Formats: sequence, C-alpha cells, structure tokens
Amino acid sequence: MELTASEDQVVQCLRRGQVAQGAQLAAQLQLSLKTVQRALAKVGYYTSLNYNSTFVTLQDIPQFDEFGLWNYQRICFSRLGKLPQTLVHLVEQTPQGCTVHQLEEWVGTRVHNHLSQLLRQGRLGHFRLGRQAVYTSADARRQQQQQQARQRDLAPADAPQHGPTVPPGLEALTVIRVLVRRLQTPEASVASLAKSLQAQGVAVRAPQIRTLFDFYQLKKTTP
Repeated sequence: MELTASEDQVVQCLRRGQVAQGAQLAAQLQLSLKTVQRALAKVGYYTSLNYNSTFVTLQDIPQFDEFGLWNYQRICFSRLGKLPQTLVHLVEQTPQGCTVHQLEEWVGTRVHNHLSQLLRQGRLGHFRLGRQAVYTSADARRQQQQQQARQRDLAPADAPQHGPTVPPGLEALTVIRVLVRRLQTPEASVASLAKSLQAQGVAVRAPQIRTLFDFYQLKKTTP
C-alpha cells in the first residue's frame, strides 16, 4: 500500500530508531497520532508485550529467538503479537511447564492476571508443586508429560545425588562465566547477558541461560 509523504516519514524514523512509542513519533515528527497509526497499519508492526503495549517496531525489524521473542533494551516483542497467545505458546513449548517467575522473566511484565484468565478459558492447565503453581498445556496428555518431567528433576534432599552438576548441553567453564557475569550485572536481563557474553566469545544463547537459572533455582536479585 502506497504511503503518503508524512507516513513515509514515520516509517523511516522508526526504522532508524528500531523501537519507539507512537506518541513519541508523533511529537518528534509534528504529526497527528492518527497519521502515525495509519502509517504503521500500512506497513505492518508489532506492539510490545510489556510497558502497556506502548512501544512499537516495524514488522521486519525483530530478530526473534526460538521461542518467538525479541528483546530490545528490555522492551519485549513476540512473533505472536499479543501477550495471552504468547503465554500459551511458551507454556506449550516448555517440556516442564512454566512457573509465573519463569514467564515474567521471559516477557518482562506481570502475567498472573493473564494466566488466571487463560485457566478460566481452558487454554492452559496447571498443577501445584508445594506452594508453587506450574502452568502446563491444556491437553491432558501433554500436561501429564510436563508434570512428570518437572517432578523428575526434584529428587528428595536425602537421596544420593548422581545427576549432572551443570545443566545439560553446557560446559562447566561456560556456566562459570555466565554466573560471574550475572554477579557483575545482577539487573541485566537474560537477553542482555547472552548478548554481552557472546561479545566476549562465549557460545551461549538466552534460552540456555534461562535453563541454567532454572537448574540452579536462581532468581533475579537487586544489587
């Protein structure tokens, strides 16, 4: 669809900055918000999962990971567009189901209300593991597989420990470098950690770091 001169300004400005708020673009270019929205609708765009969906990016900018997520300076976008669909997808794709903490780490925003609604709609299932809720597929067979996988990893405290001391697929040296980097930058997101480590020549991806944190039951801390 052909763009007007004003609409083309919007697209080119967003392409240079990659991510922006619609109102910010309108003010910067001295255009109406409707002009910005019309331009974005013509070329295709994504809205952010977090920050109340106020950030936008062009459809061809994100480089989504295997979970369909793309983070830009802690602003998270999903290939599926909306948060509810993304939560269902993440839970379905995770072999052990997901906790609230895991999902919030991935999408960078609170998800409890969305999960409650998805449960009521029958789009997700869940079970309790101690005081913790684990969200699973709504499909009974898949849910059973996820629950069994989660429970297999929880050996009794007094049982002999013959399992791996590092997460599967990661070398001990890589694990050490990830943990050291996390101690140095405790506020950094998983995506930021992966990017900074890759810049140092460490072959590790964001999903592997998430697995590592889950393996050692690490939570995000404040310095």
